[in-house]
Amino acid sequence: MKKFKKAMALSLALAMGLSLVACGKDEDKETTTEKATEAEDTEAADTEADDQDTEATDTDSSDVAITIPSADGEAIHVYSWNEELGSRIDSHFRTKYPELSDLVIYENLDVSGTGEEYKTGIQNAINANDDNVPSIVAADNDVALYFAQQDWAIPVTDAGLTLDMYKNAYQFTIDYATIDGELKAMGWQAPAGCFVYRTDIAEDVLGASTPDEVQALVKDWDTFLETAETLKAAGKYIVSGPDDLKYAFIDQKKSPWVKDDTLNIDSCITDYLETSKKIYDNDYSLKSAMWSSEWTANMSSGDVFGYFGCTWFVQWCIAEDSHGMWNVCTGPVSFHWGGTYLVITDKCPNKELAALVLYTLCCDEDVAYDLYADDYDFPNNQAAVQKLIADGVGSNPILGGQNPLEAWDEAAKGISLQYATSYDATFNGYLDSAASTFWAEGQSVDDAIANIKEQVANAYSDITIE
Repeated sequence: MKKFKKAMALSLALAMGLSLVACGKDEDKETTTEKATEAEDTEAADTEADDQDTEATDTDSSDVAITIPSADGEAIHVYSWNEELGSRIDSHFRTKYPELSDLVIYENLDVSGTGEEYKTGIQNAINANDDNVPSIVAADNDVALYFAQQDWAIPVTDAGLTLDMYKNAYQFTIDYATIDGELKAMGWQAPAGCFVYRTDIAEDVLGASTPDEVQALVKDWDTFLETAETLKAAGKYIVSGPDDLKYAFIDQKKSPWVKDDTLNIDSCITDYLETSKKIYDNDYSLKSAMWSSEWTANMSSGDVFGYFGCTWFVQWCIAEDSHGMWNVCTGPVSFHWGGTYLVITDKCPNKELAALVLYTLCCDEDVAYDLYADDYDFPNNQAAVQKLIADGVGSNPILGGQNPLEAWDEAAKGISLQYATSYDATFNGYLDSAASTFWAEGQSVDDAIANIKEQVANAYSDITIE
C-alpha cells in the first residue's frame, strides 16, 4: 500500500483539500462544501496517525511506506551460499529492526553459489517444506534467472513490495530480474564494470595523469588497441590475458543466446573472438587465464596496465601489495560483472517480513548510502549514489584516494541486460572453452563458433543448431 509521509500528507490535506485515506480510496477525491473539506482533512490526519500506531512506518528515504510486521509473527529462513548476505543482514537489517532480529534465520550452505550443489540444496529445502523452508533465496547473477523462473519464486509485488519502492534501482537490474512483465527479484548491488589501470604506467608511458585522460586512450576498441601497441613498445601489456575482455563484450548483446528454441550467435561473440585474438597474437597481454595465479600475480608485477574489473573487483581482487597504485575509468563500453539477487518463495510463512528484508537492503536509501560509506559496496540505488557523490564520500585507498562513484554511476546507467537468459552462464562457459583453443591453436572464428555449437548440441537436445 502506498502512503505519503505524515508531514507531506498533512501539508497536502491542509493546502489542497486532498483526502489521503486508507488503501482503496481515491487520493484526490473532490469535496463540494467547506465543511466536507474540513472533515476529510481531519480523516486524513487521523488515518496517518492510525497508520503509525498499526505498525506501518515511514522511511527517511522514500515517500513509500513499508509495513513493519509484528514481532510476534512467524520466523523466516534466508538461504545463501556464503556469509556475504548474512553480514549485510546483520549490519543493516538487525541493527535497524532489532525487535525482528530473531525472526530472520540465516542459512549458509557454504557451497559455490553457481554450482549444481547450491541449486540442489535449495530445491531439497523447498521440497522438504518443513520448519526450515526457504523464504528468501540469494542468487548469484549467473544463476539468478534460473531461480527467479522456478515455480516457487513469486513476484515481489505478491509480498507487498511495489515498483515505486524500487524506483531508484539501476535499470539494468530491473530489466534482468523482470520475467513476463513481473519483477521476480531485487538486488542491493549494482556491480558496474570498469577499466582498472595502473597510475604509474599511465603517467610514465602514456603521459596520462587523470582518469579522464586515460579514458580518452581506451574510449573504444580501436583506440584501446592503439594504446596496447604504445604500451607494447614500452615493454608493458594492456591486460593480463585475452579473456579479460569477455565481460565487456558479452554485455553488448543485441539478441539472446537462444531465440525461438534455436542457438543464436550474437555479433558480440564474434567481436569478442576477433578482438581478443588481436590481444593474443600481437602480444598485448601476458596470456594468463582469468583467476589463475599468474593473473593475480600480474597485478603486482608492474608490467600489466589494466584489468576489466568492477565494483567488487576493486575491493576484493586487487593484490594487496599493489593497493594505492590503481585508478578506474569507464573503459570502451558499459558492462556489469556479478551481483546478488534476492528471491521470495511461495513457501514463505511471513511475506511481510520477507518484504521488509528486501526493502531494507534493496530499496532503503539510507541503508544503500551506508553500504558504500561503510563497506565500499556499490549500492543499487541511484539516489544514494548521488548523495554520496554530493557529500564527497567514497575515496578509496586501494585507488590511491580516487572516488570511483561517478565512473561507476555512468557505467551502470549505460548497461543493458534486456537479452539475458538463464542459459548465459553455461553458454559463456562454452565460449571460454572455445576461445582458449581458438587463441592457442590459431583457429578461425568459424572454428571457434563450431566448437560452441558442438558443446551446445552435446548438452541440449531441445535446442536447434543451425
